[in-house]
Amino acid sequence: MKKRMIIPVALAASMLVGCASSNDSMNDTTAMDDNMTMSETQTMAGDTETTYDYDVVADPSDTYTEIFQNANDPQEYDEMFDDIDDTEKYDVMTLVRRNPNLTTFVKLIEKADLVNDLQRVDRFTLFVPTNEAFAKVPKEKLEMLLMPDNKAQLMQVLQAHVLPTEVSSLQLEDNSRIQMTDDSYIPVETDMNGTVITVGGAQIVRNDIEAANGTIHVIDNVILPSEDTREDDVIGY
Repeated sequence: MKKRMIIPVALAASMLVGCASSNDSMNDTTAMDDNMTMSETQTMAGDTETTYDYDVVADPSDTYTEIFQNANDPQEYDEMFDDIDDTEKYDVMTLVRRNPNLTTFVKLIEKADLVNDLQRVDRFTLFVPTNEAFAKVPKEKLEMLLMPDNKAQLMQVLQAHVLPTEVSSLQLEDNSRIQMTDDSYIPVETDMNGTVITVGGAQIVRNDIEAANGTIHVIDNVILPSEDTREDDVIGY
């Protein structure tokens, strides 16, 4: 069965394409898991010759400790944003900053210097991993992304969570794919009732938070680009 593709009305090319040239080798987007080897990581970063020996790292870097030392979700998922009377009064990043479950994502967005890029997008959808989603990622992978020379790769991982148009949970159809750029996609799967939705292998745990400039879906895993060469039908929204 062919997968269908959701194509955004307009892509913010300056953000999703211009920031990191190594994105050319990424064709599909799936949740980050423990099976990604260092050789795969180096290939995605555009450098297959450089190797890193993590065994010599006795303690986490200061940056790693600062960002990930409190990677937990103090608030129940179904209660997220309930303390805000009208979420549409606030922009997307203001809402994300106000929720205690999303502090890790905010710190990484700031470290990757993507705040201004997000502010330039007129309206967009943000798939935000929780703190505990980042806690599932092995420490050595996160340390690798935080290295100064790997800033472009950190940007790519974060950009995989940004769709430069608004998509509601009702538009996320089973066996479809969201086109992020010309060669980067997020596969979508839902159960028969449409109550369980996964994007790139990450389940949406809080959906359709409406902001002044977009929509937020909270997810339980970090999305990471990977290759997929299957043909697809195309659906435009």
